[in-house]
Amino acid sequence: MTQLTRREMFQLASSIAPAFWLVRGASAQTPPTLELQPLSDKLTLLTGDGGNIAILEGADGLLLIDSGLPANAEAMDKKARSVGPFAIRVLINTHYHFDHVGGNERLGREGVKIMAHANVLKRLSTPQKNPFLNREFAALAPEGRPTATFSTGDEIAHGSEKIAYEHVPPAHTDGDATVHFRNANVFHAGDLLFNGTFPFIDYSVGGSIEGMIAAADRIIETVDGKTKIIPGHGPIAVREDVRAYRAVLSTVNERVTALIKSGKTLEQTQAAEPTKEWDEKWGKGFQKSSDFVRMLYAGKTSGRG
Repeated sequence: MTQLTRREMFQLASSIAPAFWLVRGASAQTPPTLELQPLSDKLTLLTGDGGNIAILEGADGLLLIDSGLPANAEAMDKKARSVGPFAIRVLINTHYHFDHVGGNERLGREGVKIMAHANVLKRLSTPQKNPFLNREFAALAPEGRPTATFSTGDEIAHGSEKIAYEHVPPAHTDGDATVHFRNANVFHAGDLLFNGTFPFIDYSVGGSIEGMIAAADRIIETVDGKTKIIPGHGPIAVREDVRAYRAVLSTVNERVTALIKSGKTLEQTQAAEPTKEWDEKWGKGFQKSSDFVRMLYAGKTSGRG
């Protein structure tokens, strides 16, 4: 496996996951369009920068959930600070993928406290190989790595908000964490939830569709009917959206598993169209339906899921 050049990264991003796998050091082809969406009097959503970013205002500064793409680090930093006259004090990463930690190095150099599950620190400290993509992704510089790690989760206060963060068993990756803003009733699911598109699942580090289904169950049990749910990618969701997402994953998983057990090849499995009902709506996101099926097939037949 070789490390991506900038040109190769853009080609990969275009063919499989636009903006999803941009690594640090890459430059955007067009200036990012970052937008702010108020979710409560103190909580704002920043979109347009890879993974969705939550910004919480507090008397002691701003707290961010995820930091977007490497190429947009400066723009993200400025946009986040425009929320109010505060410095960014805390950053929580939901997992290690580069479209969620791209601003880490910049924020780390500014003295921001970076929090994440212990496996995120492990992944960001060494190059990561992804067999499905046949690529290697460089480690972050030390200043971009988490300085405070956790194994299960805890609750902290930031301003008037109570924040519960929790690690879930391997699903999208082996270091996924959710963040629940209890007072605002807003829940950041990270990439455990792709709202309206087929999700990417990182089988190379223990992720699996079964884990994603279990994580969806946990989200459904945790939130209520009025909770605003921030997906890793896509628009704000509610609990019914997660139920629908869970149903799609479960059905596709059953179909692909049955096809594999019957001895079908990848090409035969793709030809069986196990995602057919959702291709028109979901197949225009990070992954086309054929890529999603190829990912599941590769993960399951490799012994990783």
